[in-house]
Amino acid sequence: MSPKALKSISIAATSAAMALLVAGCSAGDTTSGTSAQTAETTPVDDQRLRGQSLALTCSGCHGGGGAAVPDYRHLDRDLLEARLLAYREDANGKTVMHRLMRGYDEADISAVAAYLTTPGDG
Repeated sequence: MSPKALKSISIAATSAAMALLVAGCSAGDTTSGTSAQTAETTPVDDQRLRGQSLALTCSGCHGGGGAAVPDYRHLDRDLLEARLLAYREDANGKTVMHRLMRGYDEADISAVAAYLTTPGDG
C-alpha cells in the first residue's frame, strides 16, 4: 500500500475516532426518551465501544503486514495490555507509542487490548 493511501486511511480513522468522541461528549441528556427509543447497553458493550473508538488510532500503523511496525493481532489480551502499559510507564520513552500511551489511563488500555484481541475485531 502506498504511503499516500496509508495516510488517507490514518486520516479517515482519526476523523472517525474524533466523530465518535464528539458524539459521545455531546449526547446530552438521554433520559427523557421512552424505553423504546433509548437503547440500553451493558458495561461490556460500553467497554467494547470505548476500545473500538480508541483503537482506531492503532490501525493507521499496525496490522498492515509491514515488517517495520509489529502486528498486534497475534498477541493475547494480557500480553498486549502489558506491553501497552509498559509504554505508558516508561518515563524515558520517546517513541510515538510512548507518547500515545501516556494519554490513556489503565481503563483505556484495558479496553483497547480487549477490543483488539477479540476474534473478528481490530
